[in-house]
Amino acid sequence: MKHLYQYLAPPESGKKMKLGKICPEKLQRLVFPYQGKVRPEILYNASLGRDCGIADLGGDLLAATCDPITGTSSHLGFFAVNVVANDLICGGAEPVAILVSLILPPGTPDTHIEEIMKEIDEECQKLQISVLGGHTELSDAVNRTIIHCSGIGRAQKGNLPDVEKVRPGDSIVITKGAGIEGTAILAHSHQESLQKKYGDFFVTRSQDFLRFLSVVPEGKIALPFQPHCLHDATEGGLLGALWEVCEGQKLGFEIEESAIFIPPETRELCDFFGMDPLKLISSGTLIIFTDEPEPVMAHLTQAGIPSFQIGTIAREKDKIIKKPPGTRETITECPRDELWR
Repeated sequence: MKHLYQYLAPPESGKKMKLGKICPEKLQRLVFPYQGKVRPEILYNASLGRDCGIADLGGDLLAATCDPITGTSSHLGFFAVNVVANDLICGGAEPVAILVSLILPPGTPDTHIEEIMKEIDEECQKLQISVLGGHTELSDAVNRTIIHCSGIGRAQKGNLPDVEKVRPGDSIVITKGAGIEGTAILAHSHQESLQKKYGDFFVTRSQDFLRFLSVVPEGKIALPFQPHCLHDATEGGLLGALWEVCEGQKLGFEIEESAIFIPPETRELCDFFGMDPLKLISSGTLIIFTDEPEPVMAHLTQAGIPSFQIGTIAREKDKIIKKPPGTRETITECPRDELWR
């Protein structure tokens, strides 16, 4: 279950609110205790590091998730579909349908609405997802378009991956690299300034990272190998995703910085903007927690999807990055996404 990390100062402090996802401590204190009626059909509900809920309604299992798109004003339909589809596959479910809510500022042209819906249709066609319904309105409560998407999936009964199954000694495997979504967003949002600095070819190549955003293909490859958990590295990037999974289970991790692939375009953009690529939003990076990494990595390679074994889960709660030459950095709090900073 993902929210925008918002580090909220106490009202009496007078401090300016920081944007981004609510930090794990606040989620556990302010959000997760209030989850309505405990029903016997619910197998997995909201929890830190869990991407979707699962209900047993008889027959196949029902998976459900939702996400807003707030970090970008372009390609809203594309992001909305792929983010919820990624959540569903990480929950072990086949994406089936979505519901879309569009809140638009006054004066929004019809062409903008149609552009978003065309993107939604195109991505749903690719992923074999139906648009089940939604809501569209003009409102002076917003000054730019907000899109909120709910996803519905179908899962088979059996050994579903879940954050509660992560255990000490599990290998941490990632696909494709770090900072994927952030690279595309930065290249689209700052196109003109980046073209002046790096030229058209570099910017186009960075914008093209959108095509790596889906983790549905690698999720389908990984699921038959019964990974303990699958997690899409969204806001907070790779480090934020690892923190969420481990903090909720009172575990730690130890990863090798040198083992984490950072695409050259991502590294260049992060250097330009003064960002840490490991804390940059990264939908498209699937994190696989497994006690048998070799078979799934071999099948990913056969499918042409790069994968990297970057570390292990630790019994202690320390969250450590091993850096060359022989130094160690301990992550003491959940990272705020670099895109918001």
